[in-house]
Amino acid sequence: MPDSSWIHSEDTVVEPHRFERILGWIKNNRETFIGSAVILLALVLFSVYFFVHYRDLRDTAWKNLFIAQQIGYAGNIPQAQEQLKAIVSSYGNTTAAPYATITQGDILFAQGKFKEAGDEYAKLAAGNSDLAPFALYSLGKCREAAGDFTGAQAQYSEFLSRNPDHFMAPEVHASLARTQELAGAKDLAKATYEKIVLLYPDTSWAMQAKAKLEGPGAKAPAAAAPKAAPKPAPARK
Repeated sequence: MPDSSWIHSEDTVVEPHRFERILGWIKNNRETFIGSAVILLALVLFSVYFFVHYRDLRDTAWKNLFIAQQIGYAGNIPQAQEQLKAIVSSYGNTTAAPYATITQGDILFAQGKFKEAGDEYAKLAAGNSDLAPFALYSLGKCREAAGDFTGAQAQYSEFLSRNPDHFMAPEVHASLARTQELAGAKDLAKATYEKIVLLYPDTSWAMQAKAKLEGPGAKAPAAAAPKAAPKPAPARK
């Protein structure tokens, strides 16, 4: 019988260990490996530096925002405004910058400078940040306070189109109905009040809307003067 011990099947061939293959590749591609390692190390170091640097900038921006707000509350409006502008220009990439912008708008609104306040709110209204709905509503308030009821209705309608489930939606509906009334569009106002009753039953907004629908004899709260939309508490990110 012939000696077949020299025959090796595929099952008996042991492939090199993966680690050995890697070492073999590194040995044959030493320059490529060293270059890649240097680039990777540089990226890691840059990422660490960027993270630490951004964190320091963010903390400084929020600290300056707090100081600016306190200065404004103390009555030194010009200094507070300068501080807010500096935050936006120097720390525009931090999460504090949008809050500085909307605070600037609130200060201008409180001063009766509705056009200037609207310009500040408009910087945020078109975006997708958490502050965009507040800025959009406040922009409508600026239009309403300036007597531009058509412009106010457009802003309120845009808010409701983009943020139908926002917690401020009932208030925005009420503002929309009010400006429709002020503009003489009674049928549109009636439809909006009916929508409030339908969408937000058992709420104070529905009660006010029902009073409006029931006519002049009903006890409906007097329309309040426009004021800036409420803002969320600044949450550091």
